[in-house]
Amino acid sequence: MKTNSNISDRRGKASISSLNRIKRVARVVAIIIASIVGLVFWVFIRPIFRGLGWVISIITALLIIFWILTF
Repeated sequence: MKTNSNISDRRGKASISSLNRIKRVARVVAIIIASIVGLVFWVFIRPIFRGLGWVISIITALLIIFWILTF
């Protein structure tokens, strides 16, 4: 009986250890994917928002000029 309980204890520890390794690998993979996605957004989306800000500023300035001229 004692031998069987030791064997089952080792099997439980091995599965917990492998589960921890899988969690660690999954965490590292998720961090790498999130970093790549963040870098892509930073490179491609940032100029779009910067250009969009200029468009909003120009439209606002034109509307203010139009409002002043019609006042």
